[in-house]
Amino acid sequence: MIFLIYLVINMSVLFLFIKLKKHLHILEVLVYWMVSSYLFQNFSALCYMNFKTLVIPEQLSYEFAHFLNRILLFPALMVLFLNYFLIQKTYKRKLLLIIFFILILGGLEWLGHTTGVLIHVHWKIRWSITFWLVSLLALIGFMKFFRKFLYRGD
Repeated sequence: MIFLIYLVINMSVLFLFIKLKKHLHILEVLVYWMVSSYLFQNFSALCYMNFKTLVIPEQLSYEFAHFLNRILLFPALMVLFLNYFLIQKTYKRKLLLIIFFILILGGLEWLGHTTGVLIHVHWKIRWSITFWLVSLLALIGFMKFFRKFLYRGD
């Protein structure tokens, strides 16, 4: 049942991602997706294996749900964030967008904890907020770096 819930959430976000107008080049979408996936995968792996602050239950449906989230859900949301970040004109709107996506990503992390897909051990909410803030800011920095080379025009 848990896997079905997460399958619906993942497919809904993926459908939304596909349908929305993109302000990113297709190559950018692919690269940012890979970087986003890399960030969340490493966060998950470090916390699970090294710090022992995450527990993934050894039930197939929970493992598949976590796998879907790592591969689809979080990277899609992070690329959507970059897509919307590009069209914001003021710093205030960009800041509000960052806060909004931190709440979404943190909320999905909390949902994973509540449903038992990704259980946090001795976890502080500020760690999640910090991780998502750093991840989104790193993606913005990487996007600026990558776009400089992609649209160089040489």
